[in-house]
Amino acid sequence: MKQRIITGIEFVLLVLLFIVPSLFWPIIMLLFSICVGSVVIFELLKATKTANMNPVSGLVVAGGVLAVITFVITYYIYRNNYNLTASLGVYLLVMVPYCLACLIIPSVMHKDEEVNLLPGLVTAGIVLYVTFPMFLLASVSQFGGNGMFYTIPALFAAWVSDTCAYFVGVTIGKHKIVPHISPKKTWEGCIGGAVGCGIVVMLYYTMLIGNLDDEKRIIFSILAFILGFIMSVMSQLGDWLASLIKRTCGIKDFSEIFPGHGGMLDRFDSAFFTIPIGVALAILTPFFVI
Repeated sequence: MKQRIITGIEFVLLVLLFIVPSLFWPIIMLLFSICVGSVVIFELLKATKTANMNPVSGLVVAGGVLAVITFVITYYIYRNNYNLTASLGVYLLVMVPYCLACLIIPSVMHKDEEVNLLPGLVTAGIVLYVTFPMFLLASVSQFGGNGMFYTIPALFAAWVSDTCAYFVGVTIGKHKIVPHISPKKTWEGCIGGAVGCGIVVMLYYTMLIGNLDDEKRIIFSILAFILGFIMSVMSQLGDWLASLIKRTCGIKDFSEIFPGHGGMLDRFDSAFFTIPIGVALAILTPFFVI
């Protein structure tokens, strides 16, 4: 437990070491996204190959590189005219067809073997699973005015949700949700984590956005609470998905990068699901402050 706490503190400090400078030099968040995405891709390839899912490593790596190239292109297109929605559209137009191609290419490459859709599904799934949240994280820091301020809660929502869920679950938790995937999760803890996360996100954003009239402040506060609540739900879904992958692959952790906490994906599995919600708030906020 002591090692777990120490590693947890070190991990938070490491993330802050990237986040704080990125408020002044957004390019740092791109480097952070590339580093996290690269390690997670390596962990997923290793885990899925252990379970004989046989993703095509070259296609997965090429997908990661393609996502970075797409980001660079959107940066030069929109660098003088903030348009996060348009940059997301470019990502979808490039990466979705690529992932669709990844579904069939593995079968074409191994035409002499028995037809199997699984390698293509796993290949496309890894590409989309990793590049989508990392592209959003890099994009909102580059394109949005003070964009990272809207994404910080998305990065830390998982830990806020887990903390609230833990205390509520320990206190009154009785009814298990998915004991076959995550034995310790309870409905009481899940709801407590979602409400607690919603309140924290609401307070953060209402303090961050100060120039609102009373009517807009109320509407924005309600919206922030709802999205904070959704962040918590998505956070727990992200955690369950990672747990399901580990159980399917027969591993305890994705790697041992963080002693007591596992690998990079063990720490970012929830954030991968909450980052899109933070970006949604960044997109919606101008409708309230303009």
